[in-house]
Amino acid sequence: MATQAHESKQTNLRRADALRNDERILEAAKRLLEQSPSATLSDIAIAAGVSRSTLYRRFPSRDALIAKLDSRPQDGAVQLAESGEGPLPVGRLGRQRSLALDAIQVFDVVPPALLPEQLVAEAQRIAEVPVALYVLDIDGSRLLHMAGSTRLGKELEAPFAIGPELDADGIAILRNELAEFRGVELFALWLRGRAIGALIAFGHPREALTELARQAAAAVTLADRYTDAFASAQRGKQPKAAAEIQQSLLPPRISRVTGAEVAGNVLPTYEVAGDWFDVVENPDGIWITLADGLGESTRAGASSAVALGALRASRRSGATIGEALMVIHQTLRSSLTGIRPRMNWKSPTALTWRH
Repeated sequence: MATQAHESKQTNLRRADALRNDERILEAAKRLLEQSPSATLSDIAIAAGVSRSTLYRRFPSRDALIAKLDSRPQDGAVQLAESGEGPLPVGRLGRQRSLALDAIQVFDVVPPALLPEQLVAEAQRIAEVPVALYVLDIDGSRLLHMAGSTRLGKELEAPFAIGPELDADGIAILRNELAEFRGVELFALWLRGRAIGALIAFGHPREALTELARQAAAAVTLADRYTDAFASAQRGKQPKAAAEIQQSLLPPRISRVTGAEVAGNVLPTYEVAGDWFDVVENPDGIWITLADGLGESTRAGASSAVALGALRASRRSGATIGEALMVIHQTLRSSLTGIRPRMNWKSPTALTWRH
């Protein structure tokens, strides 16, 4: 009898946990979809602080989640332009409520080098608690402190990071790890299926920083091309010159494309120089390119930069895969002295699929 009672208690606890997860997911979905009707299930998982697997166990599809929202009397006002994961119809990209922060305005009025402190100051004004800004090391090993409170120290271990970015599962794990610190809440700088950092609030914020963090991610992405502030904060040590060239060549490490998610990185981040990859989605399909630079160290970095430039120039001019590879080959032959004019045909290799 005692065993049965114990099992019944455990079952009730699991059910209570499941119900709490349901409510967290639904409340997060309600807030997020009102602000951004095109938000995906991954976006909602981030906002709810759960992994994607947990969300999918509770709601196997976006339609199921929306149906549950619509069945709640208090949520009847939540109406979406489209129930699928795809883009919204033309003319339905507006938001239904004002933003706490507008990324474009912030980018226009705040000097890029001062953006970290300004973002933290705005977050603290809204939350009325201390806030810290952390960004990910380029090797994905840890989050590095950039601005605000230092209560958690100068660095935090980053679970399952892919280079300087985290996916929804990584954010959920990090949030669970931070739960051991009483009164600490994490809000991911989330943009197109990836988190480039986090705002961490110390104490229960007066208002959630979810939307501010999303706008901050957009502002940081825009500002990163105008200042070294963010790149410097993401480097726990000085990379080799060739590795720095390599970092400048790489696309986002986690890329959300139509119907899929692509992730990749190069290791070791601070030392390697020539390998690179490229991911881009165009109206005619998705191009994925993998390449092994010719030569070693700086020479490999230089050859990779030339090859990637040739690829993008030809691709943007409407070339086919074969034509793009030939342009890379011919460009390397004519521009890089001291490197054998023979392509390593193991790579670059281009793969593509059409819509």
